[in-house]
Amino acid sequence: MKPVTVFSTVAVGAVTASVGLVGPPAAAEPDYPSWSDIEQAKQNEATKQAEIGRLGELLAGLQRSADTAVQASQMADEKWRQAIDARDQAAERERTLGAQADEADAVAEISKMRAGLLAAHLARTAGHDLSSELMFGSGDAAAADGLLRQLGMATKLGEQSQGVYEQALADRNAADALREQAAEAAEQRERLAGVAEQRADDARSAADAALSAVADAEVRSTELYAQLAALKDTTADLERTRAEGLAREAAEEALRRAQEQELAEERARAEAAAEAASPPNSGGGGTPAAPPPAPAPPAARPGPPNSSAVETAIWFARQQLGERYRLGGAGPNVWDCSGLTRAAYASAGIGIGTHSATNQYYTLAGRGKAVSLGSIQRGDLLFWGSGGDYYHVAIYLGGGRILEAPREGVPVREYFIWGSPSAAARPAG
Repeated sequence: MKPVTVFSTVAVGAVTASVGLVGPPAAAEPDYPSWSDIEQAKQNEATKQAEIGRLGELLAGLQRSADTAVQASQMADEKWRQAIDARDQAAERERTLGAQADEADAVAEISKMRAGLLAAHLARTAGHDLSSELMFGSGDAAAADGLLRQLGMATKLGEQSQGVYEQALADRNAADALREQAAEAAEQRERLAGVAEQRADDARSAADAALSAVADAEVRSTELYAQLAALKDTTADLERTRAEGLAREAAEEALRRAQEQELAEERARAEAAAEAASPPNSGGGGTPAAPPPAPAPPAARPGPPNSSAVETAIWFARQQLGERYRLGGAGPNVWDCSGLTRAAYASAGIGIGTHSATNQYYTLAGRGKAVSLGSIQRGDLLFWGSGGDYYHVAIYLGGGRILEAPREGVPVREYFIWGSPSAAARPAG
């Protein structure tokens, strides 16, 4: 594929925001025009305009098909990343429980040894019956006092022995319970490893489907743009450039609408809070109304971004421009979307979560770092997705542009904001 084509730089990037569109289109193969159709259409202005409209619809359909396949690939990649997260968490739990079980085994062994020593001491004492000697002894008062002291010590020793025995049992039970939990964690880790393998297969299949859809769209679009240029007496390159501009304008307009909607919602919430806080109008007479409840405190918001940290992260990410995308890539020469963002902010000393777009969003949101799309600034992270899952993340550069590791077949790049990001966060806020 040529490096500058509508489907390698626009359609592949302009992924639709509809999460439900994850499968290939079921429609029949469109009726693509032949060059003979184009030549005939040029003979009549009305027919020519109709054919131009038809070509535009066919190109838009090709773009939608490619977009849908690419989105399915990105979603499959994120499902694999989430499965890897779950597997690694189970492995860490297995390791922690194993270490705790080892420590508990050592404690239980010490308790067992203490109980054994006391039991042996008691056995030796029992061999010398102090009670009988006291009852049938010589009657020497001093000797009797000594025997009584020994008997008291033996009684206390027996009580202590019982306590040590019970502690030894408790320590052994605790060690056994930890060992059982470690075994269960090992089983869970093995099960999750199997899930991760299946998700990896799914991701590879989805990536292959996306590459195939994009390649097919490119082949088809090459001829369609040439036909469109023939009808409009322009060039195919000019028509491609025009399509790129329209896609960029559509993405910018979608972001602008999202920002305006968020600002309107924020104003509505502020007005509602102000109205709730204002004193009620009693109307004169009657029992005064109860005061309204105090408005909820505003959600924590991050401060302005730390420009030094932001520029460090962006500088790191820019050093990776042109490097290959690979699922699970975390450098030094291959990346995926969340691997790149994680490493970029790690270079600035900021942890943003695990190797998962979904985890990174919720990690940052949990720290009060989520921001509205209407207030994004340079260095913020943009997330694509819905329903609680985010399948893609990129670094916002400002001016409507992002830096991202997009998908299989497309290297790390700077690009305009495509599709419809659904959330944002400010790691350096």
